[in-house]
Amino acid sequence: MDINLEIKKRKDSGLFRKRRIVTSPQGAQIDIKGKSFLNFSSNDYLGLANNNKLKLHMVESIKKYGVGSGSSQLMTGHMRPHQLLEKRLSIFFKKEASLIFSSGYHANLAIASTLINKNTVIIQDKLNHASLIDSALLSEGKLVRYRHKDFFHLQKILEKYKKQDLIVMTDGVFSMDGDRAPLREISKICHKYNALLIVDDAHGVGVLGKRGAGLMEELNLEGEIDLLIGTFGKSIGASGAFIAGNENLIEAFIQKARTYIYTTAMLPALANTIVHAIDLIENSNNLRTHICDLVEHYKKLSKKLELYLSDSNNHIQPIIIGGANETVRVSEALYEKNILVSAIRPPTVPKDTSRLRISITASHTKKDITLLLNTIKNIQSGDC
Repeated sequence: MDINLEIKKRKDSGLFRKRRIVTSPQGAQIDIKGKSFLNFSSNDYLGLANNNKLKLHMVESIKKYGVGSGSSQLMTGHMRPHQLLEKRLSIFFKKEASLIFSSGYHANLAIASTLINKNTVIIQDKLNHASLIDSALLSEGKLVRYRHKDFFHLQKILEKYKKQDLIVMTDGVFSMDGDRAPLREISKICHKYNALLIVDDAHGVGVLGKRGAGLMEELNLEGEIDLLIGTFGKSIGASGAFIAGNENLIEAFIQKARTYIYTTAMLPALANTIVHAIDLIENSNNLRTHICDLVEHYKKLSKKLELYLSDSNNHIQPIIIGGANETVRVSEALYEKNILVSAIRPPTVPKDTSRLRISITASHTKKDITLLLNTIKNIQSGDC
C-alpha cells in the first residue's frame, strides 16, 4: 500500500481527519488554541466529565488506591473498587452480574472470543457501531446484517438460519442517527427463535429511563435483554465500559474474553469514582428533563428555519448534508464562528450521507441551540 497516495486520496475526497487539542475540561464551552468554542461534538450528555463532586471523589480515590492497577484483572489488578463497581452496575441495571472493561471496543470485541464459534450466525442491524461489526468479523461465526430497524427482515434471516446458534446484536440508540432500535419487536422475535439478544446502549444509558438506566428501562425490557453493553465514556463522564447479564454469561467472559484477560485493569480510582457517578445519574431526572426540553426547542426552531430535520427525538440530532467536502466546509465555517460541530463522513456513515452530528447535552441552554441553528442557516444561505 502506498501510504502517501492513500493520504492524498483522503484529502481530495474530504475524508481526511484532523485532531484538535483541547486545553480545558469538557463542557458546553471548551478551549482550543486559546479560544472558547460552543461545543456540540461531545458525548458528555449529562455534563459529568467536569463535575466537582466526581473530581473530589477521584482525588480521594487516587490517594487511597494510587494511579494504576498494576496488572490484568486475573493477576493482581482486580481491586476492591472494581468489585464495588460491578455490584453497583448489577443493581442499577437489574442484572445478576456485571463485568467492567477498559473501553467499549474491548467490551464488544470480547463477544468474539466468548460467545461465538464456527456454528454461530451473528445477525446485526446494518447501522450498528463499528465495534459490534468488528466483533463479528474477527470471530469464527457468520455475519449477516438486516436492514436498519427492519424487524421483519430480521425475522426472515432468523427463519433461514434457525437450526444454527443465533446471536442478534443491535445498538439501543444509534450513534449517528439518534434513532432507537425497535427493541420490543426484536426481543419477541429473538425469544421465538431462541436467539441471544445483545444490546449496546452506549448512547441511551444516562439519558433515557426514569433512573437513567437506558432504553431497556424506558421500554420496561430489562428482563428481556440477555446481554447489555454500555460505556462510562458518555453520560457517565469517564472512560471504560461494562457488560451486564446473568451469572453464567458473565463468568464465561471472565474465563474466555481475550480483551478482558490480556488487558491491564481499569484505574481503581476511576472505578471508585464511577460508582458515585452512577449515584448521581440515578438522581438526575432533572437533567434528563432539561435535555428533552432542549431537543424540543431544537426541532421546533429547525422546522421554522427550514433546516434538515431527522426523525430522531433524542439528544443526537444529525443534519445530513450529503457530500463529504461540503460537510467539511460547513463544519469549518462553524469553527470560524467558534462553534464546534464535527463533520461525520464515510466510513463512519454510508456514502453520500455525510453529516453534522449535533450532540445536545444537559450543559447546553436554549440560547446555545438558537445560536447554533441560526449560524447553520446563515452558512447554508451564504450569508457568512
